[in-house]
Amino acid sequence: MNKGIGSGGPDHHRDIVLMDLRNHGESDHHKSMTYLEMAEDLIRFADAKHLEKLTLIGHNVGAKTAMMAAQMYPERIAGLISLDTAPVSSPLEARKGTMGVIDQLLSINLKGMTRKSAIDAVGQMFSDPGIANFVTNNIVYEGEDDE
Repeated sequence: MNKGIGSGGPDHHRDIVLMDLRNHGESDHHKSMTYLEMAEDLIRFADAKHLEKLTLIGHNVGAKTAMMAAQMYPERIAGLISLDTAPVSSPLEARKGTMGVIDQLLSINLKGMTRKSAIDAVGQMFSDPGIANFVTNNIVYEGEDDE
């Protein structure tokens, strides 16, 4: 989990901690990635840093994780800001579509590819090149030539 600490200005001091959720960025990677597990990860991280009360800000998966943490540990949450995410579940058909895309992505062997090669390989699955760029954003490349 990555972290960065800053302050909220001279009149109001707040420590700011940026946390990568599991399977994001340089955080630990796990086979399972439920909102319940990520909310528990968040609270374990806070406990390790001796943070008692949290104001959470999250976007997309981070927002849903923050909402789950707020439901599970309301006494620990001082505030919650959800960016671009509503506290509702996705319709079943949308989840099935998403899982199908994830299954397709998992079938591509990206090992040893450069970022450009991975974008090209994933891009064959989508008509919008921006989606391929987004999908390959969290892949860690060894010996990257990032052309």
